[in-house]
Amino acid sequence: MGLGKAQQRTQLNEATPKLTAGLWLLGMIVIGFLGFQTLTKDWLETSFLALLPANEQQPEVAKAIQQHNALINKKVIWLAGAPTSQEAIDHAQNLKQQLEQSQLFNKVVLEFSQQQYIKQYQQLFPYRYQLLDAQSQDILTKNPDELIKQNLEILNSPIGQMQSADFERDPLLLFSRYFSAQNPIKLNLEQGIVVLSDQHQYWALILTDLQDDRLQLDKLETLLSLVNSAESQIKTAGGELLVTGMPLFTAHGAESAKQEISTVGVGSSIGIIVLLWLTFRSVRPLLLSALAIGSGLFAALVICVLFFGKIHILTLVFGASLIGVADDYAQHFLCDSFGEKDWNPRKSLKFILPGLSFGLLSNLLSYAGLGFSPFPGLQEVALFSAMGLLVAWLTVVLLFPLLLTGFKFDHQPGILKLTTYWEQHWPLWIAKHSRWLSILMLVFIAGGLWRLSPQDDVRLLQSAPAELLQTADKIRSLLPITHDSQFFLVSGKDQADWYQHEQKLLERLQMLKQQKVLTSVEGLSQYWPDENQQQQNYQLLKLKLFNSGLVERYMTELGFEKKAVLAELEQFKTTETITLTLADWLANADESKQSLWLGCNAGRCQSMVALTGITDLSALPALQDLPGVVWVDQVESVSSLFARYRIRASGLLAAAFSLALAGLGFKFGWRNAITIMAVPVLSLAVSLAMLGWFNQLFSLFNLFALLLVLGIGVDYGLFFFMAGDRRASTSLGVTLSALTTLLAFGLLATSSTEIVHAFGFTLTAGIVTALLCAPLVEFRGQKNDK
Repeated sequence: MGLGKAQQRTQLNEATPKLTAGLWLLGMIVIGFLGFQTLTKDWLETSFLALLPANEQQPEVAKAIQQHNALINKKVIWLAGAPTSQEAIDHAQNLKQQLEQSQLFNKVVLEFSQQQYIKQYQQLFPYRYQLLDAQSQDILTKNPDELIKQNLEILNSPIGQMQSADFERDPLLLFSRYFSAQNPIKLNLEQGIVVLSDQHQYWALILTDLQDDRLQLDKLETLLSLVNSAESQIKTAGGELLVTGMPLFTAHGAESAKQEISTVGVGSSIGIIVLLWLTFRSVRPLLLSALAIGSGLFAALVICVLFFGKIHILTLVFGASLIGVADDYAQHFLCDSFGEKDWNPRKSLKFILPGLSFGLLSNLLSYAGLGFSPFPGLQEVALFSAMGLLVAWLTVVLLFPLLLTGFKFDHQPGILKLTTYWEQHWPLWIAKHSRWLSILMLVFIAGGLWRLSPQDDVRLLQSAPAELLQTADKIRSLLPITHDSQFFLVSGKDQADWYQHEQKLLERLQMLKQQKVLTSVEGLSQYWPDENQQQQNYQLLKLKLFNSGLVERYMTELGFEKKAVLAELEQFKTTETITLTLADWLANADESKQSLWLGCNAGRCQSMVALTGITDLSALPALQDLPGVVWVDQVESVSSLFARYRIRASGLLAAAFSLALAGLGFKFGWRNAITIMAVPVLSLAVSLAMLGWFNQLFSLFNLFALLLVLGIGVDYGLFFFMAGDRRASTSLGVTLSALTTLLAFGLLATSSTEIVHAFGFTLTAGIVTALLCAPLVEFRGQKNDK
């Protein structure tokens, strides 16, 4: 009977690894099936704007920001330069053919057709007595004779000869003035092409819109290739090419991220392979480590895409760094085989499983902290990393006992001798010099923290090449038509209320414009007067020009026949009651003006007032004291959001440390818990001090990096605490773990993107400190058990 039970237990022990391996295989088959369905779609996000959180302000502000960004998100501006205007036009015409052949753009505009202007002129002309520009209103109010005088000067000038065709239809030139004010920036046209000039050469303008604003990676790569090819060709022909636009900044960011994925992923993979080969001298450990890493990364990618729909390319930069962390579990399992002679995988798993599990939980707790941030990019990193580590852990726990059955190392790795020597002598050296080392450490930490200064600028998310920024500035100086990212949102309970609010804002902005606070301002009510204002314009003309007899006298002196004069008077009378609606005016307006209108709904009408060439931002937020006016500064609002969440993340970090301490205290006792937690606490302090001493960026993202330092520090301290008589193999496992993690996260510190660099720098400092502190943790488990 006893023999039968023993036999059943033996069979069960033999079947368990196969059962757990079968569960792992089933899970990976399901993930593979889901991956086949999701990864065949467009799942990669490259837009910089996708990294930013949803606006915390009112929904209408978020809508305005979205509409403002949509207008610029797919526009690319090209300027072909040459010593003469004709050469510049020739370069631009050749470039246009290349752009059209690329099939990247749904609109390539070189020749600016007059048909749009002609149509707009014809549609608005019947309302000419209701439409007055601000300057004409002012002159008519103060001195209508001055308007007549200016008209005579215009008619006797070369410009007047060009307007002679419309003079009989618009003898007072009122509509000509209004129509000219619709397009305040006058551009020089040659052969229907806009030609600009500076001190050195001429520039022909091409405007393009990408086919869509999704900015897929392959399209961005094609765009960069196209720009480089066009620059080379025009330079060879003796010209110069300037290109700017949000897609180009996104393309450079995506290219940089792609290179960093390659650097981090390939670099850490090669480093890990070399390190593991030198340690284990066997193909099986390498393949098993690759299996743990690969399954973790693949599962993380599939689950992330399923959850978010798309993931950002920067998430993959951080994901590539996960290679070093995901390999930790495999290394601890493999290194334990050097701890005893009769090693077998099931017995080893039983010993290291508590440490692996606590390590996983501490890491998951750390990544969960990232998930609480309002930033989509960090939420993606949190889920990607958590799922990657969880699946890597499951691979080790469920699969390795079967795949390592019967496997033994027949050598003692050289690095084991080094780590054993280090583990034995390092704590003794520290104890011997503890007094002056403690003083030195306190001074170092205090000095570094004193020098620490937070930076919350959202622009640190994106690292654009200096050359690209210089090109954008040069194009802006040649072509001042690009609106700044800041704008005003104007609201009213109805159109009349909105109109009054925007008019008051424009009046104040004109004063600031005169003070050189900004270059130009654009609002709909500059161009479209509401029904009340249209009637006021009509009555102003009636009072100052028509009832006074000034029109008759003016037209007669210019030689108009009496019939023509009477026709003009009659035409004026018949149009007294007509008004131009905003919808009709917008139907004929250009795209940039149409984008300023946000519409009317739920008892509210809204528009944007766009600004260009802001030189003093501090003067503009004060205009919010006007009714219905909200100042929208995307950079400042997201930067202030960074600052607020940096403070919240500090509390989250403290809470995470408290939870980890409570969990360890419950399991191992408070004294032992404090001993283990000393490793991540000291690692955090040193990381912050290093940031201060080396003048590194300190922002919200560093605090999230410190959450990972918490997980890694607890992991290392816990393994040494539970090592017992296996401290030699534990020191090897922790050292390999630290080295592989440094290969991954340390390479992030080479990133050209400021926040990625700071993230990598913080983690590198924390991991090195945790590695140095962990051997100081003594084994106290036996005392607890007594």
